[in-house]
Amino acid sequence: MISPIRDFSARSFYKEFLGIESPYEYQLSLWERIQSSKYPILVKAPTGSGKTEAILAPFLSQFVTKNFYIAPRLIYVLPMRVLVNSIALRIQNYAYRVSPHISVKIQHGDVPDSPFFLSDIVVTTLDQFLYGFARATHQIGHHIDIPAGSIASSLVVFDEAHMYRDEFTFSIMRALMEILYQSNVPFVLMSATIPESLESSLFENIPLSNNQKIIGDVKTGGQVRISIEQTALYENGSVYISDELLDKIKNKKTLIVVNQVKRAQKIYNYMKNSLRLQDESIVLLHSRFTQEDRREHEKRAISLIPHKVNGKIVAPENTGIVISTQVLEAGIDFSAELLLTEIAPADSIIQRAGRCARYEGEEGEMIIFPVEDEKGYLPYKREHLTNALNWLQSSKEFNLKKYEEVCKFVNETLDYRANDFEAADTLIDLYECVLYADIEPSNIQIRKSKPVRLVVLNVPEGSTKKTRRSIENTLRKMNPDTLRDISIDVDIGVAWVLFKNDNRPIQWEIQWRYNSEKKSNELFVIDLFKSKRNSEQEDSRIVPFKTYVIDKKHYNPDRGIEIDVSWII
Repeated sequence: MISPIRDFSARSFYKEFLGIESPYEYQLSLWERIQSSKYPILVKAPTGSGKTEAILAPFLSQFVTKNFYIAPRLIYVLPMRVLVNSIALRIQNYAYRVSPHISVKIQHGDVPDSPFFLSDIVVTTLDQFLYGFARATHQIGHHIDIPAGSIASSLVVFDEAHMYRDEFTFSIMRALMEILYQSNVPFVLMSATIPESLESSLFENIPLSNNQKIIGDVKTGGQVRISIEQTALYENGSVYISDELLDKIKNKKTLIVVNQVKRAQKIYNYMKNSLRLQDESIVLLHSRFTQEDRREHEKRAISLIPHKVNGKIVAPENTGIVISTQVLEAGIDFSAELLLTEIAPADSIIQRAGRCARYEGEEGEMIIFPVEDEKGYLPYKREHLTNALNWLQSSKEFNLKKYEEVCKFVNETLDYRANDFEAADTLIDLYECVLYADIEPSNIQIRKSKPVRLVVLNVPEGSTKKTRRSIENTLRKMNPDTLRDISIDVDIGVAWVLFKNDNRPIQWEIQWRYNSEKKSNELFVIDLFKSKRNSEQEDSRIVPFKTYVIDKKHYNPDRGIEIDVSWII
């Protein structure tokens, strides 16, 4: 039961309800700022320093005092679904300590549990938040005013704000922030590595005094020793790891992070063969696994590297190697002894380093490798990698665990910002959505790159007609959860490369049509190659937000989609 109305200090709430004996000073400062109701608020604090707890504590305290002076609900916005899932679980555990009646729901494409944003706490992605505000989701049906009304009566938190990286998405964020500010909706922006350029750009039209900035200059984790190699980890189709380093990898809990899926797969094969490892000693993580396989790989990754269970460190025995792309930069909590990473933008380097010697008293080693020249810098901007490498080479005493130095690294090497013109256009689009909600705002999107969904299936051989019927019968027997588990969300560029491959890994599109007699949607499969295109025609067979079948013979549960799609991540 909720306790009777009473007053208490921030420290006592942290101790009694969050189990935190000694909150950081910046967490106490945020409690005071929120009590003063001076918004917006910018929070900058290191990875793993409790930013989520800092915003949760004052919000959840309302359920104890029964005084909802902040807002009756909290909308927690994150850049990635995997982050949403892990943060939501963390929030649920804290909320239950206060009251089992506090509702915590997830809202994103895979778990659309709160399309109206009416739960006490909604953890969501930026695209779902945007679509809810702009009335651009089919889930809300005719109830177009409810999501916008829910947002208007919420405290909105944008966490990990730096992770979007592209000007277009930052422009969307800026437009949303300006609308929230003008509408007097309280919001908080949080990040570990937001550069000053982006901070200035996002708040260009929003007054933000020093009193509204909270810096969590706290030390977290152990010590990490940094060294820089002169040759690339992967170049011209070959992996280059010395025998000395191989021996060190075999005897340390090791994390290897590279910037492209192809390189991660090549290094995985090389390590597995060179060290003659069994599957239980090594695992690969990237974005081209089915959801079911990715969950299993993440579980195995955590089991291989020291991690915490109920606050205590569990250190697995024997060899443990995790090879990953940047998907590991958020949402996985473990602590490697040895980190090998390709050079990346400063914020990515900091996030990756946060998975090495993550816990107090540990010592770790991070080795940074350059990338090959020909498109090796992608998917990042070449100058961001060059800036980071030059800065690190000239800053031999750089201490990753000193937040002041981390901020300097980020500010002097990154120039993220919103695009002024796109931000202005987005504002106009959003205002039109609010004014003319009866018109579906199909021009609203969160990123210039667009996703498609691939369903991994055994495609039987035979006539086109028999194959199509077999695929349809298989799919019609599946429930939505099973279909989601064998699916992969990829950028449309990946789908295009696969579609144009001579082996035809993608040939079939899955469509749903409404049957007026049965009054239900029915699944159909379309042969994409039935419609031919010549070189002068625009080829529209691969379309954003559609669903396609990829033949399982091109997919490996240990390595993911195996066809080389070059630098596209």
